[in-house]
Amino acid sequence: MAIQDAPDGTIWVTHVHVVVDTPVPEVPDHEEAITELARKTTSSTEYQKVVSWKVSKGKVGILQFVEMESNDYEHTRFRLTIAAKEQFKDVQLEASLALEWPGPRLAADDIVLLEAKSTDVAVEVKVDGDILGKEVG
Repeated sequence: MAIQDAPDGTIWVTHVHVVVDTPVPEVPDHEEAITELARKTTSSTEYQKVVSWKVSKGKVGILQFVEMESNDYEHTRFRLTIAAKEQFKDVQLEASLALEWPGPRLAADDIVLLEAKSTDVAVEVKVDGDILGKEVG
């Protein structure tokens, strides 16, 4: 930034040097991609597991995506639970849904569970689900 500082019109320039001591993050002991894919065909009006992921002992899980779709959205309801906390229940979709998270960390033994059910025992629904993430440690 130039500053006119002297009466004779001399321009002084101020320079600032910033030195940042940024530590390089350690490389994790082990990082593994997680891809859980499954299909469930059901006419049950009780929730049925479509797909799940349980974080391995001694690991930290990082959730990235949960996706779901059905061949009959009118008669399908979804429930999603992450680390024992119900995210939603009895959700009817109009099309496939992909939920993305900016990397929430899950503890060892935490479970991500996608479930679905039919609204009518006379109607069989086919539901696909997938969970994408990684385990570090």
